[in-house]
Order: sequence, then structure tokens, then C-alpha cells
Amino acid sequence: MEQVLIKADRRSATGKGVARKARAAGRIPAVLYGGGVDPVSITISSKDWDKITRHMKRNVILDMEIHGADSVESRPVMVKEVQRNGLGTEIMHIDFLQVSMEKTVEVEVSIHLKGKSKGEVLGGVIDVHLRSIKVECLPGQIPEEIVIDMTELDIGDSVHVSDISLPGVKLIEHGDVAILSVVPPTVEEKRVATEEAAAEASEAKEKEE
Repeated sequence: MEQVLIKADRRSATGKGVARKARAAGRIPAVLYGGGVDPVSITISSKDWDKITRHMKRNVILDMEIHGADSVESRPVMVKEVQRNGLGTEIMHIDFLQVSMEKTVEVEVSIHLKGKSKGEVLGGVIDVHLRSIKVECLPGQIPEEIVIDMTELDIGDSVHVSDISLPGVKLIEHGDVAILSVVPPTVEEKRVATEEAAAEASEAKEKEE
């Protein structure tokens, strides 16, 4: 698991006015909580954040270096939530979660489909049911993504959560849940036709109203 250094400054004052001044000075207001300690109000550099997130992958463990008036401490953290303005153009606030490298966490991991299935070659269509799976594991064992090789899948084949095996990682989703299926083209065409008919009916109803 990739680890990235990020520097933060403690802030004693809070509130909308303080947050506005911080953003005007090129700082992002944030809070760090979790780990059995009191929440810590901090700010981080907007430039540093842009540089870090430009190539940062999901669920990265950040090595946060917190600078106080007369102290510097380091804590492993993850991004919990990024709040933006209404237009999505400016970061207003970030919530960081402190983690322990010895305690498990629950996170969403993206699913990456690899290759072209045998079923697709024969005209079948990939019907995807899950785009990500929630997992539980130690922070240092969080997968960057879950890769599913589809090359051997034929029409009628499916991949279920129970088919995924990752050492040291527990999948939270029920094993019977299908991740994807290779369906005959007639099934897919019927589904698309049904969706299109429903959309047309909805549009007609809106016009009548």
C-alpha cells in the first residue's frame, strides 16, 4: 500500500470566518478524528493537496505531519470526506480519519475488469452489477483495486463475490452476490428496449403534465 507524506498545521480557532480566512490564504480547513483521540482542527496547503491528489489513488494511507506551536507529530490517516462548494470548483473542508496500522478498517475498493471474454467474442454482453466492494483489512493491506480477468468467461457465466480471494482481506459483501454476468445479446437488447420504452413513456407523461 502506497504511503504519502502530507503536512498540516494545528489551528486553535474554528468557525466560518476563520475557515474563510484560511482558504483566502491558500489553506484548506480540515479536521482529524478517530484513533481514540480528541478531534484535531488543522489546515493544509492547497498547493500541496493539489500536488498530492494529482496522482493519488483511492484509499491511500497518508503520513500526516502535524505542526503545532512547539511540536511536530506524525500520524497515519486516510481521507474520509472532501467537501466542495456548490459548483464543485473549490474544496471547502476535508475530514481525515486517523488509523492504526495494527487495526482493521472498512473501505470501498474499486473493481477493474481485465480482458475480453469468450462470450463477448460470440456476441455476448457484459452485464456489470458491482463497481466496487467493501472490504475489511489492515490499512497496509488495502488493495489498490480488485482485478477480475474475464478472458475465460463464456455466455451464461457469472463472477460472484465468493470467487474473489485476497490474502488478508475480508470481503464484506455476501458471497452469493454477482459482480458481473455474460449475457446473450438478445437478453441485453430486450433490457435496453425496455429501458428506452420506459424513458419514452416518462417523457410523454411529462409533456402531458
